[in-house]
Amino acid sequence: MLPRFAYILKLNNSDSVIEYKVDADGRFLYFFIALSASISGWQHCRPVIFIDGTSLKNKYGGTLLFASTPDANDQIFSLAFCVVDENDSSWTWFCNQLKRVIGGRNEVVIVSVGIKVYAKL
Repeated sequence: MLPRFAYILKLNNSDSVIEYKVDADGRFLYFFIALSASISGWQHCRPVIFIDGTSLKNKYGGTLLFASTPDANDQIFSLAFCVVDENDSSWTWFCNQLKRVIGGRNEVVIVSVGIKVYAKL
């Protein structure tokens, strides 16, 4: 089901970054979405990214990570979302995907409250 969802999402949003990873047995590990509108809009936002996460309260558990930035009107502009397990390899994978979205912008400030992201980027 996840591969189909990712395929349809990518088909309708061709410049989006949509990645997922499964283990050797086909079990879900990570899912990352940055829609094309967010990627192109990022070029017009301030070079500050806020990263945060929240626990998913369902039978599968996991963590929802998200990256956002203030736009020109100081409103929250969403950059990317990711569903992962809470561990270092998940954070590294999320940060690597986020690097693709950020692109070649220099001097980006990453803000994270209570999360040690600096070691991952």
